Amino acid sequence: MKQLSLIIILICSQFLSGCVEKEILDDLYVETGKAYDYVGENKIRGTALFPIYLSDKSIQNGTLSAEASSTREVLEKLERRAQQPLVRGSLDVVLIGEELAKKGIIDIGDSLQRDASVGARVYITITEGEAGELIKGNYGLRGNGTYLSNLITHNITRRELPETNLHLFLFDYFQEGQSAYLPILKKLTNESVAITGVALFDKDKMIKKIPADDMFFFKLLVDKLAEGSHVIKMGKKPGAAEKIVEASVTSLISKHKIIIKHKADPVEVTMRIKVRGIVREYTGKKLTPDKVGEVEKKMEKDIEDKCLTMLKEFQELGIDPVGIGQNQKHGIRGFDIKEWKESIYPRVKFNVDANVMILEAGTVE
Repeated sequence: MKQLSLIIILICSQFLSGCVEKEILDDLYVETGKAYDYVGENKIRGTALFPIYLSDKSIQNGTLSAEASSTREVLEKLERRAQQPLVRGSLDVVLIGEELAKKGIIDIGDSLQRDASVGARVYITITEGEAGELIKGNYGLRGNGTYLSNLITHNITRRELPETNLHLFLFDYFQEGQSAYLPILKKLTNESVAITGVALFDKDKMIKKIPADDMFFFKLLVDKLAEGSHVIKMGKKPGAAEKIVEASVTSLISKHKIIIKHKADPVEVTMRIKVRGIVREYTGKKLTPDKVGEVEKKMEKDIEDKCLTMLKEFQELGIDPVGIGQNQKHGIRGFDIKEWKESIYPRVKFNVDANVMILEAGTVE
């Protein structure tokens, strides 16, 4: 009986394996990146990036470009120009030029989410200048798509970039009381790229940049730090005309809590931010317990002042990347999003309460 069952399984497996269409990797253009730019009225340029594996085991970055009125038409034109089939199952990153981002990008996001071969965790980024030019560089040894994807992942997990991907962007876009945001990339040289800030959106249109120097404070408001660093300027060094005392706080861990007084008039919102870290470097004479206390107080004040300024800027622009409206929606029965946007959110009173604790301090002079 067991032998009969085994024979049946083997026969079935032979039939099933014959149903799968086999393709050779070298006979495909496997897209790892895509770039879109605005080139004129109702026209965009799409650039596909794919690795070409050479005989010496090195990787060459191949690209194809086409112009059309929609992302679907761009894809069709690219297919007609490719000598091998283009597949998007390994797409790591999609770059969108700043000019196109200011006109609206939901068509690109919708096209990506409707393609079953594209994963929801693919990164979407905005570029300073043309996205097509950035994607044509020569970054790293593993291909441009992998390089750009690793760059974003590193800055999310270990630096000040909030978590972001296709799924999160579309979730924020469709969510009532929440505004979307995406990282901004800039081509420095033909061999290097940097994250230069965060793009803020009103629906699907980019309307503001958070510069790189303020990304730390923005992440405190919208995400949590699992690791990272921040330099605090403590004032002038005694006896030195220009020398500024600095404290470098690393291994930062943070979390925030939004507290809303729903029935207050105006509605009052308090952001409570907790930060824990270690002082790794101090340029003053000696890092005493009193000095550690000063570092904590100075960092708390920096966080409170900068985050409060950001919240008020978001309020003036009518955007809500922090998701205060979403929190308000869950706290009030019969929430009216139109009333919130037009008459409640513009009058919200903001408070920021920061609590910083230095868990460990070295004695670096």
